[in-house]
Amino acid sequence: MATTPTRRPRFTLHDARRADTRAFMKLIALADPGNPDPFGMARQVLALPHQPPLSHPGLNLCLLARDGHGAPVGALLAGVPRWILDHPGIGYDVALMETMVEKIGMIHGVAVRPGDRGRGIGRALIAHAEQRFTRAGYDVMTLNHDGDQDAYYTHLGYTVTDMLVINLPVGLVAQTTDDTRMCAKPLTPRVKVTDVPGAPAPIITGVLPGTDIPEHAWFDGRTLHM
Repeated sequence: MATTPTRRPRFTLHDARRADTRAFMKLIALADPGNPDPFGMARQVLALPHQPPLSHPGLNLCLLARDGHGAPVGALLAGVPRWILDHPGIGYDVALMETMVEKIGMIHGVAVRPGDRGRGIGRALIAHAEQRFTRAGYDVMTLNHDGDQDAYYTHLGYTVTDMLVINLPVGLVAQTTDDTRMCAKPLTPRVKVTDVPGAPAPIITGVLPGTDIPEHAWFDGRTLHM
């Protein structure tokens, strides 16, 4: 007698709450295995009450994925890019900093239980985070990742580079890391990631009024000419 193949259980996504702290921390630690206390700040976030427009106060989003049996299989932590808070081109301008933390989001970490990888759980977590940040009024999603994941994030619509460069009213602002790749994805058609001759990386434009770049623009190593 022929047997009917058993379908693998589907998964669901939901905001993580205080009761999910242990499961969330165990999963998100998989995204930074070399750290003795990976994403430790998430414990404090999860101890706070649920608060829109994301999931927790401080513009934080904590997501859990559960399989069809209710077991936690994936986690995502996102929020404000911490480099914005102390970047010399932004942090000293309080008004600009307060604007930027509500314009640029960052996925700090995303992880899926090893036995459940390849089922689209990570992609679903990332897509859901993008939707939540878009509804909250954000214009760009960013994240850092290891170099062997370039193709994965390119497929998800991210521009992958070694440096983030953003055109702001104060000029070009750049951010790098020592050991990871950086990538960005516009969440609104107004924002573009533009290749500019001479620039060290594609430039994110349109986040704030007056920061679009014309096609004939070029960079001489110090100044953006438009």
